[in-house]
Formats: sequence, C-alpha cells, structure tokens
Amino acid sequence: MKSKKIVIFLVVLLSVVLIVSGCGKKAAPAPGEPQKPSVVMHSTISGPTGSGWYPISVLFADIWMDELPEMNITVVEGGAIGNIREVNRGTDAQSGLAFANHFADAIAGRGAFDKDPQKNVMTLGAMYPTWWEFAVLERSNINSLEDFIKMGGYTIPGNPGDASEQIARLVFKHMGYDTDALEKAGVRIAYGGYTDAANQMRDGIIDLVVQGGSPAVPILVEVDTTNPLRILPVPADVLKSIDAAGLGYSTGVPLPANVYKNQTQPVPTVTTMGIFLVSRDLDEDLVYRMTKALWESIDRIRREQPTRGNFMNPAQGYSGIPDPNNNIHPGALRYYKEIGVAK
Repeated sequence: MKSKKIVIFLVVLLSVVLIVSGCGKKAAPAPGEPQKPSVVMHSTISGPTGSGWYPISVLFADIWMDELPEMNITVVEGGAIGNIREVNRGTDAQSGLAFANHFADAIAGRGAFDKDPQKNVMTLGAMYPTWWEFAVLERSNINSLEDFIKMGGYTIPGNPGDASEQIARLVFKHMGYDTDALEKAGVRIAYGGYTDAANQMRDGIIDLVVQGGSPAVPILVEVDTTNPLRILPVPADVLKSIDAAGLGYSTGVPLPANVYKNQTQPVPTVTTMGIFLVSRDLDEDLVYRMTKALWESIDRIRREQPTRGNFMNPAQGYSGIPDPNNNIHPGALRYYKEIGVAK
C-alpha cells in the first residue's frame, strides 16, 4: 500500500514539474534553425461536393498549404451568392469562389444584395468561365426548353437563391415565363444540392437539372456514364435578350462539343466567369504570396484539374474582374503588377 502511494506521489510530482516547465518561455530555436511562422487558420468556401468548385478548391488549398507552410486551410461547402456574404463577414470563411456578375451586384448593393452592399469582400482574381447547363436524360422526350415548359416538368435548379436558381429563372423569364407563368404551365421547382438533383434525375423523379460546369459538371459526368444526357440549348433570341439586359453574363460562348458522351456539337448557353474572393481584412503580404503560389502552380492545376485549369491564366485573372484596380486585393494586385498584366 505504501509503495502505491509513493508511485502516485512521484507521478503527480512529475506532472507538476512538466506543467510548470511548460508555462515558462518557449525554448529558443537551436542556432541556425529557422523560426517557424505562426499558424494561419483559414477557411475557404466552395460549392457542393458534387460540383466542380469543390475539387478545385481542395486543390487550391493543397497548393497553398504546400507553398505557405504556415497556412492550415479547411474547405467548406457553400453556394455562389452565399459565399460572397460569408467572405464579407470573414468569420467562418476568409476566401472562396463566386461569380463575377454576383460580385458586381454585391459591391453595388443591387440584385440579390439590394440595399445590402458587401464592402468587406475583394478578389484574388478571375479563375475560369462557367457554362450553365440545362440537362435532361437522353431517353426523355424533352428536346428543348420549350418542350420542358409545355410538359410541365419537374426541375431542381440548386439551393434556394443560389446561382443555379438565378440562371434557371433568368432564362425562363427571358423566354416569357416568370414565376406565375411557370406555375400556370405546371412547372414544379424543387431545391437540392448537385448530387441530389443528379440522383433524382437518374431515378426519373425529376426531368431537368440546371448546373454550372467548366465545362463539365463532375456529378453529371458520373450520370452520363450509365444514363446518357442531353444538354438543351438556350434559344438564340433568349440569349440576345439576356445580353441586351446588361447583367454581366456572357452569351456568345457555347458549351464546347464532346463534354458529355453523346454531345457532339457545341450547345448555346449562358456563361459566367468564376472568381476567387478574399476578405479585405486579409494580410496584404499573405494574399500576395497566395496569388503568387496559385499562378506559379498553374502547370499542376492544368495537370490535376485540366477541364478548368486549361481555361486559367494570370492575365485573365486580372482582366476578368470588374474594375480590377479597385476590386482586386492590394496583395494580389501587387503580384499582377509584378508580372506586367495589371495596368
């Protein structure tokens, strides 16, 4: 019994010694040993796991953690419009992906951000174009968007208020179908993530999904392997009407041919530029190093994410941002000036 008490005493005493010693000064690095930088905890907000944004966000995070050893990055799921609000807050996400047209609305306080301008969000640069794809199963009787309306189809355009829903409603509106007209035609709109939508279309529960890809949507590629898809064209007069509205969408760049199995021709549709957001509060030198690491890793990006990486370049990174000298973070702008692409 006595020996047991001694052992307990010794262990407790040893613990106290360790705790006390731990409360003292950190041991100085050995001579010649570099001082490790403080860890930077960082969250970047992406899209749903079935979207194209998620894997490329993971790749960006890997690049930054490889090149900037102080960064510890978590990738979280989000959605285009919500991402702007999250990065603007800067609490749960300090960077993330969005679309240039939504960003322009956000800083001007219009559209989805009516009377609520987002003043604390800037950009690292433009990444690549995103094509908006109206997809049905090839075995369906739907050969056009007008067919879909006439049939009173069932669609999932994404989560409420996100870019997929906005694009779907934009196109239907310029076809002459506002919300009331869609309801009158019997069109039913439900909501869900990319994976939910693709699974339900594959199972015949819904008729149409609206998703963005650059140019392929990974979850649609997966569906296409066993259930070939048909990508419906947006009519030329509708594209012309959208273009005339001056909303920041591109309408003259069709989805390239052969993105999906039986899609042998380009498909006219709406395009938006994907951009990378950063909080205005991020350290200028950190953003400079993030920008430099990203663009100096472009070969890796093109190798690991070729469908998006092949559309990326630093000149576009600067020029693809509305009013770049005012809306690109000073740290990123320093890099673009350094390589000669910024004015």
